[in-house]
Amino acid sequence: MTNFKEDILQITTRLIVEEGFNYSEAKQKAGSMLKPNKRQKTKSNNFPTNLEIEKSVREYLKMFYWEELNNRVNFLRKLAINLMRELKAFGPILIGELSRDIATEYTILRICVFSDSSKEVLMHFLEIDIATEVLQLKHPFYRNRVEALGCQWEGHEVIVYCLNHGDKNLCSKGLSINTLQQIIENEVRGNK
Repeated sequence: MTNFKEDILQITTRLIVEEGFNYSEAKQKAGSMLKPNKRQKTKSNNFPTNLEIEKSVREYLKMFYWEELNNRVNFLRKLAINLMRELKAFGPILIGELSRDIATEYTILRICVFSDSSKEVLMHFLEIDIATEVLQLKHPFYRNRVEALGCQWEGHEVIVYCLNHGDKNLCSKGLSINTLQQIIENEVRGNK
């Protein structure tokens, strides 16, 4: 390891893949491991960007978990498409690492839906007998907070971000049902 940023990147990547940390937590933990004296200030440009971390995580998974990565991505895509079909009335988009072909054993499905109120989405889950937890989380694309619903879908942890209709311009930041369906179909054709 030649410099602080590379060291942070390697530790951060391992924490994300092997221990399930999110990007922010992993960077903080890696920083405290390398500079345990909290009084020492480290410039933010000495830390890897989220894009650099994502690239490193992808490379790590391909190097050490290639077959498992492909199987997990395909499995989680199928879970996601099933949930998105259930939530079709709310214009769901798949976001997060799975939308970028990254999945670890700790991956949480992250889906954005658009409605006038999160209560509409909550009522839909109640109608299909899915227990949910109402959460206040950071908006997936902005700094403000939004309501989200945490639940289990087919045995897997899910977070559904409830965004207002004004945020529909964000659809390009995720995968729509049609796009995800096309990816799944292409994968099936490629495996034949």
